[in-house]
Amino acid sequence: MNAAPPKLKPTLGQSLVATEALTDGLERRRELGQFFTSPEVAGFIWDLLEVIHGRRFYSNTRLIDPACGEGVFLRVANERGGLPATSLFGADVDEALAPGWRQDPLLRDAHVVVANGLLDDPGSGIVASAFDVVAGNPPFSGKGLRDLLRLLEQSPEGIRHEEQDLFGASYLKEEPTSPRELLSQQERAELERLVRTLSQYSCWRLESEPEQDDEAGEGSQRAPTELFTATALFDRRRPTASDYQQAAQLIGHWPENRPLDISRPEVRDTIRRLASTAIEVMFTERFVRLAKRGGLIAVIVPESIVASDRLGQFRIWLLGRMDLLASVSLPQKVFTGVGANAKTSIVFARRRARDRPDGWYSPDALDNLPQEDCPIFMAAPRLDVPGFSVESYLTRVLADAQRQRDTFWPDAK
Repeated sequence: MNAAPPKLKPTLGQSLVATEALTDGLERRRELGQFFTSPEVAGFIWDLLEVIHGRRFYSNTRLIDPACGEGVFLRVANERGGLPATSLFGADVDEALAPGWRQDPLLRDAHVVVANGLLDDPGSGIVASAFDVVAGNPPFSGKGLRDLLRLLEQSPEGIRHEEQDLFGASYLKEEPTSPRELLSQQERAELERLVRTLSQYSCWRLESEPEQDDEAGEGSQRAPTELFTATALFDRRRPTASDYQQAAQLIGHWPENRPLDISRPEVRDTIRRLASTAIEVMFTERFVRLAKRGGLIAVIVPESIVASDRLGQFRIWLLGRMDLLASVSLPQKVFTGVGANAKTSIVFARRRARDRPDGWYSPDALDNLPQEDCPIFMAAPRLDVPGFSVESYLTRVLADAQRQRDTFWPDAK
C-alpha cells in the first residue's frame, strides 16, 4: 500500500493567487453565461433520447452541441451511446477550453472548434439542418450579444439600449459616452458577420404579449410589451415587427464585399435589437436550425422559455418547426455549484418534417389543421419528498418514461 504524499500547506501568497484564479474563472464563466452541466444530468438526457428514439442510435448518427463547454454531452454520447469521435461536433466561444479539448483523447479527434455556436462553420462541418441529434446546455444571462453595440460606438445616435436579466425583466442602461479603442478591421468583420447571420434568425423579430404576473410585488416593474427588450429610439417611433422584417431583408441582401452602413437607422435599430435579445433565446432557435428534418433536440433552457407570457410568440414559432416530445423540470440546486440559481427545464423535441405555415396558430387555422396532437411527457421534482436527490429524481423520471414509452412515442423511427 502506497503512502499518501504529504500535503503542503499553501503560503498566504499561494492562497491568494488560487482564490483570485478561481474568482476570475467564475466571473469569466458568468460573463459568458456558462453553467456547465454535470455528467449525471447529461447522461440522463442521453438515456431519455434513446428511450424516445426506441433503440440505440447508429454509429453514424451525427450529434452536435453548439455550446459544448468542456464537452460533457459529446462524452456521454460516446461512453453511453458508442458514437465515435467522427460523429461528434461541438463549438464554444471560450478559448480557455481549447487546451482541455486537446488533452482529451475523445475530443481531440472529434470536430470541436473554438467558434461562436450561433454561426455556421462549414470547414468543421457545422452547418444548419445537418445533425440527427442536437443536445446541450446553451449559455444564458451573461453579457449575451452586447458586444454588437461596439459597432455603434462611433454613431451619433449612441448606443443607448435596454438590458435584460435572465427572466426578461429589462431596464434602460446608458453606455459611457467616451468610446473604447476603435475596432480593428478583423473585429469589425467578425461583428458584422454576426449581425448578418443573426438578422436572418426569427426570434428577435417577433412581437410578444405583456407578462401576466399575479404574484409580482408592488415594487416590481412591469415588463415591456415588446419581445425581450423594447428599444428606446429617441425621437423616432418604435420599430414594429414589420420594420424588423424589412431590415432583415435589407441586411440579408447587403453585398458581402461591402461593410454594413451603420449610419442607416434600420441597421442601427437591428443591431440594438439583436444586442438586447436574450442569448438563450437565440441559442434555442439555433438548436432547431441545426437539426435535420426528423432530428431530435434536447436543450436545457431557463424557465422563461417554457413559461413566460412574453415569450409566447416565440414558443408558437418553435412549435411551428418542432414537435414537443417531453419537458422535464430540474430543481434549482442543479446549477448552484457553478454560480447559478436558475430554474431550468430540459426540452425534448423532434424537428418537423414540414414547417407549419405562418399564422398556423390563429383560431381559423387551428380549425383546419390535421389532427396530429400527441401527448407530451412531463415531469417536475417534488422537493418535499423525504431523501430527495437529483439523482433519484432523474432515475425515477427515466423509469417512468421507459414504462410509458408506447403511450408518448409510439411512432419513433
